Amino acid sequence: MSTAATAARAIVLCSGEPAGIGPDICLMLAARPALRRGARLVIAGDRMMLERRARRLGIAFDPDFVKPGERPRRAVSVLDVPLARRERPGTLDVANAGYVLAVLDGALAGCMDGSFDAIVTAPVHKGVINDGGIAFTGHTEYLADKTGTSQVVMLLAGGRPVLRVALATTHLPLAAVAGAITAPRLTRTFEILAGDLRSKFGIARPRILVAGLNP
Repeated sequence: MSTAATAARAIVLCSGEPAGIGPDICLMLAARPALRRGARLVIAGDRMMLERRARRLGIAFDPDFVKPGERPRRAVSVLDVPLARRERPGTLDVANAGYVLAVLDGALAGCMDGSFDAIVTAPVHKGVINDGGIAFTGHTEYLADKTGTSQVVMLLAGGRPVLRVALATTHLPLAAVAGAITAPRLTRTFEILAGDLRSKFGIARPRILVAGLNP
């Protein structure tokens, strides 16, 4: 493998709910080289579904294919995860509930073994996953459980100048929020946030403002 190929970041895109817009977004992103900024993209999903969707969108799609444990060699690749049942865009199918999480599992395994450097997730439908008999509250909790992480911090960012918002709780019923906000939890959230602002965002002296919860 060339030095340039080794240095390129490999980002895996989870195509999400096959009946939704996730596969379309992944394909449109892959078709716009300027947005990739030199990174190699791997779309995790059913290869036949992606080819069908590309034809519907009128997008030229001729990707490479990567196997588990393999780093991508080209600008756009596919990590093939077979559907349980052929998708119908716009029509949810509980038969594909397990497929959605298999896509996420494949992407996570690649990040854990060093094949990929980061995950981007397209939308999923939690109700369909739950109807398939699988307990699922969200990507955040799922990834935390799979990696054995006791506490994660969700960070939202956008705008110019950049506004970063970290959440003390995620995916809880409103009635449960107040009880979940404890001094130890907030302290750990601040530690994680401050550490990552320094190490991952290059902010030497982070300023953290706290929005209070009105009881």
